[in-house]
Amino acid sequence: MKRIIISLLLITACLTGRAQIGSDFGVNMFMNMGGGVSMYKNSDSPLLNGFSGGISVGKWILSPLAARITLDFQTLSKIEDMEENAAFASTGVEFLWDFTSTFMRIRNWRVNVYPMIGLGVFFRTSHVIDGRVHGTDREVHGLLGLHVPVRISGGWSAFAQYKCYFLPTHSVDVDYAAMMHSITGGFTYNFTETPFHRRTEHESRSTDEDWFAGFGLGANYSSFDLFTNPNHGGLAMLGVTPEIMFGRNFSNFWTIRFEATGLTAHEKYDTVLGEAGKGYTFTMVHADLMTNLSHLFNFKRGAYWSIMPYLGAGAIWRYDDVKFDMAADFGLFLRRYISREGDLFVDLKYIMMAPRIGGSAGPSGSIYGVGLPSITVGYIHNFGHSSTRYRQPYNCAD
Repeated sequence: MKRIIISLLLITACLTGRAQIGSDFGVNMFMNMGGGVSMYKNSDSPLLNGFSGGISVGKWILSPLAARITLDFQTLSKIEDMEENAAFASTGVEFLWDFTSTFMRIRNWRVNVYPMIGLGVFFRTSHVIDGRVHGTDREVHGLLGLHVPVRISGGWSAFAQYKCYFLPTHSVDVDYAAMMHSITGGFTYNFTETPFHRRTEHESRSTDEDWFAGFGLGANYSSFDLFTNPNHGGLAMLGVTPEIMFGRNFSNFWTIRFEATGLTAHEKYDTVLGEAGKGYTFTMVHADLMTNLSHLFNFKRGAYWSIMPYLGAGAIWRYDDVKFDMAADFGLFLRRYISREGDLFVDLKYIMMAPRIGGSAGPSGSIYGVGLPSITVGYIHNFGHSSTRYRQPYNCAD
């Protein structure tokens, strides 16, 4: 839980920071509030209904991309063997994509459709099963959805919204993954009404600029309570981590990357046999939001190095003992310019995943204690003109 809170605080700092995003706290910011219905379904239950509502605060960090922090709640009728209705709360980070401004360069439509993706933590209040009181549960969830705003006037908009929460196995006392849906309506207040304020300095101005693809290879380490477990397992816990990525530098400060990574890992070190746990194969597909600290306060011509911390999330699954879940990742991406077309990179990553993927929890029993730190090195190829990545000094041809 501590890592989730720290991640949310870091994102909040980025959303309200001065560098490259606007010097006025309220520029590009908005607040949503609404309510509606919630629905729950898994492969072995009927469709259950309830009430859903929430509030969120966000900021347009690029012309086509907004990030917001949300607090939602849901109620549902009885699930499985529960003896009372279920109540849930969830908090997380969501990203909204304005694809009309991405591909059509139109930003002043009265009605828009924003696809959403997000990651967060949901909580279920104490509940009664078979006469026993169970405490509050918490699990990581993934989210996909649509947000449809309709401009009214004076900074106000009405919206309709659909969210699909992907809940992992055992999250609601069932042995399979489930989905929770919410359909809500409400109002948005935009602290600055005009959408033209979204543009940031040195933002990519053409849809065919600033794309890249890359590949790399490295090693990971199967960790269970990385800093507190005395029985780490040594070199026997190493695994192989290739990665394939593509993405775009939306500005000299913001980059979005999509990546497939992972191959081999190990379950918890067996202290009785004195050997690494069972080996398994896996893949994680995730999206990352990266910030270029090399350009934090000013765009520097002739800067060869880009120092890019990032935070992301995605789907992870095992092949040998088939399991599917959501996982979070964060890390530091070091990118070195070598030519107009090419970069070298070093990627320091930590994947935080549920114990059910890793085989078990660590000694602490924490659901946040299972992870895969890794290091990979590789090559990036840049397509077309890179207007946000590197600019030669003024005494050279640009």
